[in-house]
Amino acid sequence: MDASHFTEVVQDLPEVLECYLMVGYCDFLLRVVAQDLKAYRAFQAKHLAQIRGVQNLKTELQMLVVKNSSALPVSS
Repeated sequence: MDASHFTEVVQDLPEVLECYLMVGYCDFLLRVVAQDLKAYRAFQAKHLAQIRGVQNLKTELQMLVVKNSSALPVSS
């Protein structure tokens, strides 16, 4: 996959809120917003699956927010 091409394309997709280059199982992790699952599937098929070099996609959905914090554990 051409990582630079992928990053250029996803930067222009307003549905993609965050994009991370990963180490491990997948190349990129995206946080995407969509109205519902039907809209997400359409976005995935119309945009993500059409990016040159994309061979497969894996979707995971959160079931419950257990903890969401932006506080940093910095001691003084």
